[in-house]
Amino acid sequence: MFLSIGPIKNSKIVRDKQTGYSYGFGFIDYQSAADAERAIESLNGLQLQNKRIKVAYSRQGGEDIKQANVYITNVPRHWKSEQLQEHFGQFGNIVSCRVIIDERTGFSKGIGFILYNLKEDSEKAIAMMNGKVPEGGEMPMLVKLADDNAKKVRPPPVQFLPAPPMGGRYPHGPMRSMGNRFSRYNPMGGSNYNAPPVGAGPYILYVYNIGDNANEQMLYQLFSAYGNVQKVNVIYDGQRQKCKGYGFVTMTNWEEAETAISCLNGYWVQGRELQVSYKK
Repeated sequence: MFLSIGPIKNSKIVRDKQTGYSYGFGFIDYQSAADAERAIESLNGLQLQNKRIKVAYSRQGGEDIKQANVYITNVPRHWKSEQLQEHFGQFGNIVSCRVIIDERTGFSKGIGFILYNLKEDSEKAIAMMNGKVPEGGEMPMLVKLADDNAKKVRPPPVQFLPAPPMGGRYPHGPMRSMGNRFSRYNPMGGSNYNAPPVGAGPYILYVYNIGDNANEQMLYQLFSAYGNVQKVNVIYDGQRQKCKGYGFVTMTNWEEAETAISCLNGYWVQGRELQVSYKK
């Protein structure tokens, strides 16, 4: 894609060293500064599959730019990225700013991300805005450092249950409840987004295209990076003793469920693109 602009010295997609999964960003080194500028003008904001890519000049490394990415929840639903940048721009130079939009409805999810140029700017924003009800808002905003890339791909070690016995159901335990079975659920039966209202939890997420070798351990590891996971249900074919390709994850907190959907819907795992939404 970037070769269409001009000759390249080298390119790199940044990946987790242990898993090989892409962090979702990379670097292009052009031979010509003019080509680099033209690539930004031509490709920044381009819709690529289910993502809108950002293309900008890279920054010099160093400790002063680490931990400069801020995560914000309870952003007023009528705010666009411009309003978010206007309210947070007073704390320092903003490299990028975005409000997360639900692709199905076109409305804001009330979640935003701001990347500051310097760590000290993100610290100012957190100190001044965390817990504050913004103009036009109804709830205090939660403003904190966004998770780093390593946590997104490789969550902290957790204790897992052993592989499920024949039939795919645990008799007891934190990962699966016999009182919460999903029988004859049709994974292709249309949209199942229908977001429940805030405070109506717990929130059950439907996860599709996980492959026939998936298990509770895999889903728990993916989703626990974004919040408290109450339960994981992988749906098994009792005869083949294989996963049917989908499962359910129950999360306690609405904001954490929203973040998990935003980050993991379209995320590639073991060569498959996940589909994550609320259960119907």
